[in-house]
Amino acid sequence: MDEASRGADWGQSCGDNCFTLDGDGFTCSRVLDEPEVWRVELLMHDTFLPSVNAFVVRDGGETLVVDAGTSDDFNDTRLMRALLGLGVDPERTTLFCTHAHMDHAGLARELSEAGARVVISEGVLGDMRLLAVPAWRDEMVARMRAEGVGEAESVELADVIWDHAVNFEAEKIAFATVSSGDVLRCGRWELGVVPTPGHTPGHCALWEPHSRTAFLGDAVLFLCSTCIGFWREGEDPIGKQIATLSNLAEMGVEHAFMGHGLQEGGVSERCSANIAHHERRSARALAAIRETPGSTGYELVPAMGWHAPFDRWAETPALTRWFLVSESIAHLDHLVATGAVRREPDAAGVHRYFAAE
Repeated sequence: MDEASRGADWGQSCGDNCFTLDGDGFTCSRVLDEPEVWRVELLMHDTFLPSVNAFVVRDGGETLVVDAGTSDDFNDTRLMRALLGLGVDPERTTLFCTHAHMDHAGLARELSEAGARVVISEGVLGDMRLLAVPAWRDEMVARMRAEGVGEAESVELADVIWDHAVNFEAEKIAFATVSSGDVLRCGRWELGVVPTPGHTPGHCALWEPHSRTAFLGDAVLFLCSTCIGFWREGEDPIGKQIATLSNLAEMGVEHAFMGHGLQEGGVSERCSANIAHHERRSARALAAIRETPGSTGYELVPAMGWHAPFDRWAETPALTRWFLVSESIAHLDHLVATGAVRREPDAAGVHRYFAAE
């Protein structure tokens, strides 16, 4: 990057161990000393979340980047400015992506082409092979139709989330895989690969036990509850997320670095609060099914306690509607998996829900 392309607002001090990435308030700031961790804040342009984090771990001339934000020219400039400002050597850098969503893996190509080694877990590779192919998009359309969503909206919602999937193989991005329990090294530091399914089936975190530091992606957030969408009928992503939160609560994490926002309290307490949040939403769904047996999944969405303008549903952005519908379906899958609810198709093949008692 030459001097002319950096811009007058780049590289200005914004406090101790902090420098600006542009004139819009985005910064690179040091958030932990041992290990040395820097937070790079990147733009989120089409959800209710304002930004997404990339984290840079440095030690002994080596660098580990955890997650790489949404792929657009503006973010590319920000991330590369951060790495330039930190004096990172791309050829001594590893990028690890916690999961296969565009806001966490979108800039993998830029880092790879600059010389970085790209690494994902075998679970994330499985998600890429599952979630970023036309057959999965068609499966999402079919499932939403089966929940009573209209044909046009089913297609619209499937398309908007499918557009956010990433597949390194299809995009011809060079990468290596690691397994659960494997270790990624950065200088003196060894970070273990920990499966954290829920947000996606193959979602993984990184754990450095000596400093009790975890890079959690979207496994747990303080800004909001992590979105948990449906996977395949018969699977239970809400149950997986609750198990992940229970495991994280027991790990003794002291320093948590998440995909969005910052740590705002104890991780164990936040995980417990998130479990209770999911349990309340499932309880609301069960209560609505008892009150109106035979409802479709789509009819049950407003009963689950969402803060959403259902009186202006058509005006709500498609990606937001996807989050609401898909997580509602996931809660219904959870109730079926736990035996609290039974699902019966009607003559048109649309699912109807009844309490199991």
